[in-house]
Amino acid sequence: MVKKRTCIFISGQGSNLKNLICHSRDNNFPIKISLVISNNKKAYGLNYAKKYKIPYVFINTKIKSHENKILFNLRKYNI
Repeated sequence: MVKKRTCIFISGQGSNLKNLICHSRDNNFPIKISLVISNNKKAYGLNYAKKYKIPYVFINTKIKSHENKILFNLRKYNI
């Protein structure tokens, strides 16, 4: 099965991210987590990205061009 490269958006504890990471390690799960984006640089969920060596970025959603930064990163990581 070819897995879809996927980005996960988080803002807090990362319990959903942790669950998705665990499932994505199963060969039958259809996604590969290739990027994590957070609007909170202190989000605990970023620790899961670090632990599993998943690239992550912080994007301040209060700035005007945040959508462009999100799109840039999605393209950069081929998602």
